[in-house]
Amino acid sequence: MKQTLQNSGPGRSIWSLRDVRLVLPARAVSYAGDSIALVALMLRVSENGGPGAITALLLAFAVPTVVMIPFAGRIVDGYDSRKVLVWASVLQAAAGVGLAFCHGLAATLALVCVLQLGQAVAGPAWGALIPRIVGEEFVGKTTGTSQALIGVATLAGSALGGLLVGWAGDRGALLVDASTFVGLAVVARLVRTRRSPERGAVRERGALTAGLRSMFGDPLLRILVPALWVFVLAGEAVNVVEVFLITDELGLSSSGYGGVLAAQGAGAIVGAWFTGRLRNDSARSRAVLAGTAAIGASCILMGVAGNVVTLVIGAVSVGFGGGMLNAATSTLVVTRSAEAVRGRVIAALSGTARAASLLALLLGGLVGALLGPRMTFVTAGSGMAMMTVVTAVLLIRVSRQWTKDSAEEVLTH
Repeated sequence: MKQTLQNSGPGRSIWSLRDVRLVLPARAVSYAGDSIALVALMLRVSENGGPGAITALLLAFAVPTVVMIPFAGRIVDGYDSRKVLVWASVLQAAAGVGLAFCHGLAATLALVCVLQLGQAVAGPAWGALIPRIVGEEFVGKTTGTSQALIGVATLAGSALGGLLVGWAGDRGALLVDASTFVGLAVVARLVRTRRSPERGAVRERGALTAGLRSMFGDPLLRILVPALWVFVLAGEAVNVVEVFLITDELGLSSSGYGGVLAAQGAGAIVGAWFTGRLRNDSARSRAVLAGTAAIGASCILMGVAGNVVTLVIGAVSVGFGGGMLNAATSTLVVTRSAEAVRGRVIAALSGTARAASLLALLLGGLVGALLGPRMTFVTAGSGMAMMTVVTAVLLIRVSRQWTKDSAEEVLTH
């Protein structure tokens, strides 16, 4: 804490902090490793199994985060951050090495689950430690910067994954992924800032709902978090049919499909970076609304696109809106949660968002089969636009209530 207090004055750059220079690049590199691993594993599983095997792999990446909601947050809030982060990274590195040398489908799925169990703990642990490193004032800027770096690393990892598999096979690619977690474990050991539970604090029962209770106890998060779930559900549902929109409806090649996804990723990087520069909760709330509106309108635009230029504009805008939405919501959740329960809050947010992603896979396949790619995009975009209006109305009501309560408090005193 001493380091944070000494380095959080006006005009300070987050990069002036030693721990930031360690943590943000190392986390970004580990996400690049994850992208490399995903490409390698998708290629491995697609060769040895059909669509069912691919679905099983995607579930293995997603389900552990949901299952770990009751446990990850309690681990993060109940133990020293250095021990949690080092051991979580070591577990992920071990799983990566195991994946490099085990090729059966069952072993691959089991080890992916182990990998994601480590991530389910490490993610909230890093998220809860960041405010200790930079101070509350710079959480937004750090979150936006981190998400932008992760976006760049993820794009680079996706591109490198195919090259590494072609050059060194899936074993070589997976060993590269494992090495990024070894590096992250070293960084976790070197970080000076630590987060530990207060001595004598009574452990709260009901860990499954502790994070959710904290979020829904805040009038702003009570509106914005469910809105995020809806947008994850609708936004990721269109991902299921996006490849058919791009290749079948507009006739682009596989490289064209990759280019559109890269444009979307670039938009997300810029959106996250821009949102990180916002300074207060009011501006971040407006960023959430702007992001959701951009996603909804852009999905409609992509659905009716008749040429590549319109499609790319829509993809960039979707990415930009998603970057704004993620960075603003993540910052608000962290800064508006009590420090003692931040691990549980972040775990609950990550787990429930991932649950919405799982449901989106089923919803996207069903709606896509019924309506086709174009109408799926238009329907999802229209639904998100309506949700933006509802969210805006609810936020206005909360703002008016705050104004009324403040006025009554002034009159009382």
